[in-house]
Amino acid sequence: MAQIFAFLSGKGGAGKSTSAVMIARELQSSGAKVLLVDCDAGLRSLEIFSGVSQDVFYHWGDVLSGGCKTIDAIRRCPAGMDLMAAPNALGEEATPEHFTEMIHGLENSYDYILIDGPAGLGRGFRIAASAADKLLMISAPDDVSLYACAAARKAAKALGKKQTRLIINHFRYKAVKNSLQKNIDDSIDKSGVRLIGIVPEDKNLWYFGSQGMLPKSRSIGIEAFARIAGRLRGESVPLNLRDLQ
Repeated sequence: MAQIFAFLSGKGGAGKSTSAVMIARELQSSGAKVLLVDCDAGLRSLEIFSGVSQDVFYHWGDVLSGGCKTIDAIRRCPAGMDLMAAPNALGEEATPEHFTEMIHGLENSYDYILIDGPAGLGRGFRIAASAADKLLMISAPDDVSLYACAAARKAAKALGKKQTRLIINHFRYKAVKNSLQKNIDDSIDKSGVRLIGIVPEDKNLWYFGSQGMLPKSRSIGIEAFARIAGRLRGESVPLNLRDLQ
């Protein structure tokens, strides 16, 4: 039965989609069966990031409305994981209850289901969070992003979701030393979320986010996602600050 994670933040630009795709790739490369589900209606960035933007004909909104079967809305990505694309807009049938029922119907077909949530704390946030067993809050180590992360944690708690972990993204060791970014302890305190991983600033991931091309070579940021994927698999992966420099 699949473990279901939602990637949330409350703020756009924190790196939810990048984190979801990179962690999906790392989990899949270890032999797991992985499904990515895009909940960012209207933007549908996961299609570009996953390399299937020309191959998507149906989305999960079509499944909920009865326009297609679930299997018809799933596309295999070049990196090996599957993708269920987001609709252009959320219809009346797109409720947390209906979405959760659809996702739970796929639990026996995958080892991991990763749901990429939208920015904000509105309807899309509630849909993504409601279907997940665990929430991964993505935040940069700055006041604005951490405040949004804390607000997302409170909104998730109101939905009954208490298993929440923090991924600190865009971490720059020199910026922290020069007091230009929050340090790790302050980031944890301000977000109110227990840490699961830190991803340093990495130009390879910036190119991926801007051009939608999966990095082919390993780099400091990609290795950070590999360590987070290991922790999600239940492995004991220590946090070493030297890995972030």
